[in-house]
Amino acid sequence: MTQIGPNLKPADARSAYRRGIANGILFAIGLAFADPVTVLPTFVSRLTDSELAVGLIAGIGMSGWFLPQLLTANYLQSRPYKRPLYVFAAFLRSMGLLLIIPLVYFLAPGNPAAALLSFFLGYALYAYSGGMSGPAFLDIVAKTIPANRLGAFFGHRQFWGGLGAIGCGVFVRFILSAEGFAFPVNYCLLFALSLLCLAPGWIIFAGIREPPGKVEDRQPLLPFLRSAPGIIRTHREYRLLLISRLLGGCAAIALPFYIIYCRRVLEVPEATVGIYLSVQMTGRVVLIPLWAWLNDTRGPRALLLALAASSLGAAALALLISLFPNAPAFGRVAFAGVFFPLAAIAGGGFMGHTNYLFAIAPEERRPLYIGVQNTLFAFTALLPLLGGLLIGVTSFRFVFLLAAVMGLLGLIATALLPARGPTEPG
Repeated sequence: MTQIGPNLKPADARSAYRRGIANGILFAIGLAFADPVTVLPTFVSRLTDSELAVGLIAGIGMSGWFLPQLLTANYLQSRPYKRPLYVFAAFLRSMGLLLIIPLVYFLAPGNPAAALLSFFLGYALYAYSGGMSGPAFLDIVAKTIPANRLGAFFGHRQFWGGLGAIGCGVFVRFILSAEGFAFPVNYCLLFALSLLCLAPGWIIFAGIREPPGKVEDRQPLLPFLRSAPGIIRTHREYRLLLISRLLGGCAAIALPFYIIYCRRVLEVPEATVGIYLSVQMTGRVVLIPLWAWLNDTRGPRALLLALAASSLGAAALALLISLFPNAPAFGRVAFAGVFFPLAAIAGGGFMGHTNYLFAIAPEERRPLYIGVQNTLFAFTALLPLLGGLLIGVTSFRFVFLLAAVMGLLGLIATALLPARGPTEPG
């Protein structure tokens, strides 16, 4: 194990901070045009009535981000520079989105099954190459952003990105309205707008001047994988963090079905997807400064507790609304309270779990810690698929109940985490 390379120069650190925030803003705006909670489930429901297919959106999105990361960590652990892999993965992500647009445009009118398959293939390429880039992105952030500014860094990314994404909701509402564009042109346009925002963001982040980092000699893959249980067994804080994240993540079983419930049971118009998207992004703008303040003043554990409570509250409210299916006007308005915290929970969860992990993981083993955490979390990607099956044989209400129970268990597990100061090293 060796220490290599100089510390980052102040000018390069300032540039990395600005570039990272610009990347986050463009990412938030681009993701809003193809939002996996509102836009994508509605799109898939235009091609099929299958709840399983709707659940597959979250399954691919979550497994794509998490599953590749342990393999990527093995590759990166012996490399002082992580940017080359980030650039390669960004290219693949762009290709995934780019392939979706013409295939859906030409296939959806006459062959919706082929259009659906094409969408999932392109989305899988986008999601899994994103997972490839995850450890590289996080390691670059850890090397270039001071620990006591991580909360502000992630907060700025999500606050300003959320403001931009609120405006996206207006565009989405118009594009999906009767006065907008016909299907599938409307969704192809949304995918194109998403790519036009995401690709420049990846290019900006790739311009960060990355300092070399500590490395370990690369192990063969199997011994590397065998080392993963050891760090879980011997590092108590890390083990508790994994348990907390896994239990809290199980509340995602209902995530893609909130908008489907609104469409099928509450009969909201398709254009209302844009309104709910704006509500989501308003929640991000309102709550992210609070998340950043909690992280930087009280530490990441305080942030994780707030997120767990918010996740439980959203699932419990959805369950309450489902008890009054004959009051659609009440449900349509009340469901805004469900969507309001969702984007902020997702962004804050990334902030809180990442910062807690940065506080406890040794630098030279950070890619392994990141990879193990995210690969274990990938099993929750199957839960939306299970949710789709359960809705088919039970009801939306039952799945919302499961989400609330999982949210409660996640809150309890998070409360067991030891407190960590915002700048306290591992």
